[in-house]
Amino acid sequence: MRQLAQVAGGVSQLLSTKSPKYKAMAGQEHSDEEWLRLMAEEPRLIRRPILRTDRGVWVGFTPEAWEQAVKG
Repeated sequence: MRQLAQVAGGVSQLLSTKSPKYKAMAGQEHSDEEWLRLMAEEPRLIRRPILRTDRGVWVGFTPEAWEQAVKG
């Protein structure tokens, strides 16, 4: 997960900010390492879908971005 976060542009790129679990924790301060641990414990904190190709990583669904990712 740490390597994926690096390629995606940081741990914050992997966080599902719409998740009820995230919203319940939003006022709390967490380091990147803590967020990685929390995502491992609670997968609903991970923003999905995730697509990793040799051209990069796409996190979350945006039709235009995914069309570009698939077409190359």
